[in-house]
Amino acid sequence: MSKPKAFSYLRFSTPEQHKGDSLRRQTEAAAEYAKANGLDLDDRSFEDMGVSAFRGSNAETGRLAEFIEAVEYGEVPKGSYLLIESLDRLSRAKPRKASRLLERICEEGITVVTLTDGKVYDEQTLDDDHLAFFYVLLVAIRANEESEMKSQRLKAAWKAKRLNASTRPLTSRCPAWLRLNKDEGKFEIIPNRAKIIKEIFHLTLKGVGQHKIAETFNKRGEETFGRSTFWHRSYIKKVIENPAVIGTYTPHVMQHIDGNRIKIPQEPIANYYPPIVDIEVFERVQSTNTTRTPPSKGKRGAIQNVLASLAKCPLCDSTMTRVNKGKAAKPSLVCTKAKVGAGCKYKGVRLDDIEDTLITNASFITASAPLGDDGLEKKLEETEVQISGIEDAINNIVSSIKRSPSKRLSAELMELEENLGELKGEERRLLDIAKDTARPILVKKLNELEKCLSEEPLNRNLANTLFRQLLNCVIVDWPNSQLMFDWKHGEETRILFKWPEEDILHLQHKKIKNCE
Repeated sequence: MSKPKAFSYLRFSTPEQHKGDSLRRQTEAAAEYAKANGLDLDDRSFEDMGVSAFRGSNAETGRLAEFIEAVEYGEVPKGSYLLIESLDRLSRAKPRKASRLLERICEEGITVVTLTDGKVYDEQTLDDDHLAFFYVLLVAIRANEESEMKSQRLKAAWKAKRLNASTRPLTSRCPAWLRLNKDEGKFEIIPNRAKIIKEIFHLTLKGVGQHKIAETFNKRGEETFGRSTFWHRSYIKKVIENPAVIGTYTPHVMQHIDGNRIKIPQEPIANYYPPIVDIEVFERVQSTNTTRTPPSKGKRGAIQNVLASLAKCPLCDSTMTRVNKGKAAKPSLVCTKAKVGAGCKYKGVRLDDIEDTLITNASFITASAPLGDDGLEKKLEETEVQISGIEDAINNIVSSIKRSPSKRLSAELMELEENLGELKGEERRLLDIAKDTARPILVKKLNELEKCLSEEPLNRNLANTLFRQLLNCVIVDWPNSQLMFDWKHGEETRILFKWPEEDILHLQHKKIKNCE
């Protein structure tokens, strides 16, 4: 008779807990309980790292939500166990919502075990044991009150910090042209970056557009300030509109409105940063900046590109972005690298042609999607063998170091531990793919996508969300007039897309000219 399955759910709300003992403690407790109670602990742990349960994010969009979905679609069999450190790992929301979440999980046929006290909860326990139900409610009340108190204390601490912001930095975070001198507790200017900031304002006053400024920096190989490999118009725009260049800092507080985290600006603090640009120059630029967008009202705008964040250039693999050059022109997708003059070929692909292709071929796209990666299990096995081998090597080196300390062995140990961390990260990634692409859930998402693409008007937000759940990217292979779908669960699908009539005439003319 096979053992009942057990799944561990690990959660902590801050990166510091990840670096500390929280992950190890929760992982070991789950393994020990499963072994002691004859449970088969599944390799797929559900981890919400750095996710708070106070607002319920873990149960709505986190890995806990994925666990519940896997239960509903049969990927986690009924009669399985969910192992958690304590009830407050599950939820710190309002007591009514927290107890309802536990009820929902138990009603799906799952037994929940809290490892710190060994208490077991299932549907029958919650129905028949009134003391157990009352205990759940008391724990939920305490957890919620603790989180509420921490939230209030944190708000009070930040309020006090803001009052002293003119003499002491609130945080080490600062604009990319500054850095914090920790010894003096003051921000200082990075000269070469400040020079770039001044040039942006100088060129803007001369009438040079944001796109042209970005293109100028890219062509002369100017190093970017952040992770981007080239300059974007959007970054130039942010710099121009940022009052930090004149030394002003605008603190924000986070508020939860309709389930969304919204940044609410507070009273600006003058002279918080060392100024880079004169106030007169900054104000002149603001008065001539006609491309500014109105401030956000806190609601996410509608997506206008159904392949947002997915479309890739076939020549350089950069993201393709939506471009609209006026009311008369049709929106198109263009390589971001080509757009800002950082190389690659500038080619606009009509967005409506791509959407028409997706809608027309919806049933083919979903029908041709692979329903599993046959090589995934083999990759997992290979990774697990490598992990086992490195763990054995680490144990041998540790034993040798205990007998006779050695710098060479210590260096080898550090290298092996680094490799082990990378392999375990790869193992988690493969396990996540295996879970996310389980057949029932995958079929459900594909059906939802086909239905979404067949409805009028097209719900671009939903279509984009479903595409991002299913795909790594879509290569807009305009030289070969096709779209290439790179599925998260393996394999590729290719479909031809329609060329606009003017492009067809252009290509025909080009062929005739070449023949002549």
